[in-house]
Amino acid sequence: MLGPKLKHKIFSSVLFFFAAVLLVNEVSKIVEHGAVSFETVLRFSSVLILLSIALTPEFSFLKFTEAFKVRKQSGREKIAEKLILIGMVLALIGFIGNVAL
Repeated sequence: MLGPKLKHKIFSSVLFFFAAVLLVNEVSKIVEHGAVSFETVLRFSSVLILLSIALTPEFSFLKFTEAFKVRKQSGREKIAEKLILIGMVLALIGFIGNVAL
């Protein structure tokens, strides 16, 4: 799928598969119940976070010091960064909603 090495491609493919399975599961629950709950928002955030990691699998294999070096980002990396931020915000909203209710 994505990444320069075979291990990146396999890792990316597995994460895309898990994200697709989670997304289908959530859509079926929404159709079954006819409503969206905070738990559904929390699970959808996990789909977005999985997709963001699958878009840039090479960062999962970097050492901690190499991950934070300043360098130019590609379009794929920018999209992955936005997806992970949206996923984190949705996870926070879902968590607060579950605790409040």
